[in-house]
Amino acid sequence: MRVRAAVDQEIRARIHKHGRMTFAQFMQACLYSPHGGFYSSRGTRISTHFGTSPTSHPVFGALLARQLEHMWHLLGDPPVFHVIEVGSGDGALAQSIVQACGRMAPRLAQVLDYVAADYEPRWLQSPDHTFDWDNGTGDGMAPATVSAEGRQLNGAPFPATASAEGAQFNVPPSPSRRDTILGVQRVKTEGLRAFRNVVGCILCNELIDNFPVHRFAIQGGRVKEVFVTSAGGHLTEVLDEPSSPRIEERLTSLGLFPATASAEGRQLNGAPSLTEGYRGEVNLAMEDWTGQLSRALDRGFILTIDYGQLATDLYALQNNQGTLVCYHRHVVSSDPYQHIGQQDMTCQVDFTSLMRLGDRHGLATVGYALQSQFLTNLGFSSCLDALQTPGLSAARTALSRMAMMTLVDPDEYGDFKVLAQAKGHGLGIDLLGFEHQGT
Repeated sequence: MRVRAAVDQEIRARIHKHGRMTFAQFMQACLYSPHGGFYSSRGTRISTHFGTSPTSHPVFGALLARQLEHMWHLLGDPPVFHVIEVGSGDGALAQSIVQACGRMAPRLAQVLDYVAADYEPRWLQSPDHTFDWDNGTGDGMAPATVSAEGRQLNGAPFPATASAEGAQFNVPPSPSRRDTILGVQRVKTEGLRAFRNVVGCILCNELIDNFPVHRFAIQGGRVKEVFVTSAGGHLTEVLDEPSSPRIEERLTSLGLFPATASAEGRQLNGAPSLTEGYRGEVNLAMEDWTGQLSRALDRGFILTIDYGQLATDLYALQNNQGTLVCYHRHVVSSDPYQHIGQQDMTCQVDFTSLMRLGDRHGLATVGYALQSQFLTNLGFSSCLDALQTPGLSAARTALSRMAMMTLVDPDEYGDFKVLAQAKGHGLGIDLLGFEHQGT
């Protein structure tokens, strides 16, 4: 007899006591429950289950450091430049960015206050990279003459107290020498509610795709919501009236519903029509998230990097069963009801809604591009040509270059989207990573 995981038992107990739950509640428990959620209690590296751009090659962080330096200049070179990386995980991106700043942007490194914030931060003993980059040899960036020990932590952009929502800063009282040298402050927090007065950049890499989503289906010409329940000892799904009117409101605002489709299956306004039997997801959590961003950021930028599409493509016919994907030890599945608490669950991001929500909160869209184009604009090709690999064999050098290429390969991470939003009067819109996007 199989022993169910603690989070699996928690979900079944909640259903037994309170009845069915929304898929968003189910996904929240699977990923973030303190009783065995994938992100709240994992004991292995993220790379055990799936890859990411930061863990593929450190040039990703090095090129982001170049964009951050440009943002710092656009803000007028403030004496403290805050970078809040939300969902920092094992710290791979934080380490590569801060080390790259130390080598190629020593002036920025002196004023950089980098906060690695995560629901459950886990700073592992060694970076999650195949290639050595601690000595500045792995990303193709020329080193600068600045000592890492010369950097120091600047004043934090937030009070070091818990918020009413329970988010708190769990910074170790005696950080390791490695953390001190890197100048990265690790913070345990859920969201951005406790952050204020940020001047700089809030960085979100592959974060929003893990927000719990509501799933829906078109049945009888109406929007129905997918609920999770238990029957015969198995978790199963039922359709019923939506738990929130905001689900249908989102679809309506995008021109997707009501479905007044033409014979070709598209509405007159160009938006795809949600036909009978169509299933998909709506990310309502983005609404609260955008408000948190606006309240935390005083002046500066938000850089969101994730996989997703504009609404016209996201809700097109080819996605008529939704975009939910699960990852367990590099095995891809569409079944969220197996490996509960032991697999990642993710959905493509609706960038159209993210931009619109930003506009409502004073966050202007100043750039949107494919990751491949964004990195190319920041100098990816020159890094590839100048890749320094002393001491590596020809085979290892070739592998390093192959790892770099995954960042711009459209079948790997190159098809990810990069969204830049800005807050504050007088900020320029010509960000380095988007200057050749042709829009």
